[in-house]
Amino acid sequence: MPDDLSAPSDDLSAYETELSAIERRVTREFSFGRRRPAVLAAIGVLVLTLFLPHAGTSSALAVLAGADDATATAPLRLFLGFVVVFGIGVSALAVLTRRWALSWLAMIGTAMGFVFGLLARWSQQSLPIEVRPSDPGYGLLVAWAAMALLAVQWASVTWSRANVMQGRPRNGR
Repeated sequence: MPDDLSAPSDDLSAYETELSAIERRVTREFSFGRRRPAVLAAIGVLVLTLFLPHAGTSSALAVLAGADDATATAPLRLFLGFVVVFGIGVSALAVLTRRWALSWLAMIGTAMGFVFGLLARWSQQSLPIEVRPSDPGYGLLVAWAAMALLAVQWASVTWSRANVMQGRPRNGR
């Protein structure tokens, strides 16, 4: 008789381990909700701004490639690095994989990039008059606005994640 009772218990333990694996996979993911189009649009805008002028007449790609332009300051290069790595790279990877940890990384990176964008714009305005660009690099302004939008969207995505399995007891305890 004890053999008959242990068989259903083994079957349930197999289901329990399978359900635990599914639970772990689901809790590592996030849901965009209605924010997905805004995130995708901001990533697309950041890709387009790589071809727009950021420092004088130099495009972002030229600045990243090390163009010999006196208006390409270190904060601008740092900002463009954050745009490429976090604004485009990590954000696109987070969209594709829907991993919660990547959304956190994207949020932190785009927020820091937003701050570096402000410093980049300020550094352009504080150059000596003879090398200061005559007009604001509209590519820099558009990229800065897109990074701000991405930071806000990633913050909303990251903070809205709720762990629905949080109150469930483990192993029947």
